[in-house]
Amino acid sequence: MDALTDDFYRRYAEHLATWPESARSAMLPVAQDALPPGSRVLDVGAGAGRDVAGLLAAGLDAYGVEPSAAMRARALAQFPTLHGRLREGALPDLGRPFADLAPGGFDGVVCSAVLMHVSESDLPRALSALIGVLRRAADGNRPAAGTVLLMSLPELHADALSEGRDLEGRRFTNHAPSRVAALLAPTGLALAGHQISDAVLAATGTRWHTMTWQA
Repeated sequence: MDALTDDFYRRYAEHLATWPESARSAMLPVAQDALPPGSRVLDVGAGAGRDVAGLLAAGLDAYGVEPSAAMRARALAQFPTLHGRLREGALPDLGRPFADLAPGGFDGVVCSAVLMHVSESDLPRALSALIGVLRRAADGNRPAAGTVLLMSLPELHADALSEGRDLEGRRFTNHAPSRVAALLAPTGLALAGHQISDAVLAATGTRWHTMTWQA
């Protein structure tokens, strides 16, 4: 995470100490629908821990990685159950987080409001990293049947972006769902229902593309 983006999340973590996020995110029911209880799931870009805590409460074996030290600290302050389940980690160089606790990989990966901070040139590596932490098929060449990648991509109006940053100074790139689909096509993952769920947030005009990819 670059310095300006990290500074935004440091300030945001301070804000959350007084004004916490809403208790339930739009991504949580998507994850609950896609993953049966007991599934091992990794939230990449866990932020202040809301979704990891929600997934745990829903009976999933949930873990999270988050690059911002301030946000990790806020997550642990708000959700003590996340101790031991939250570590530093970032795209595109995610590696194998929690390989000691989940040596076989994860049944599902959640990546919500994260990929916009990845540049267009790094997007292929970032998607490969997300797929790389899923459980593998017996031949080791593709994700195992039944594994899922859950993704939410925000899209800002062009006038809200300047030189690759949003108005808050965060690094921000609009990644078209069609571009993501083209990159994922050879991986063995398919778009569930062949649909992308779109919603526009009235308060900001941000369009959100939500996708469930299944092996």
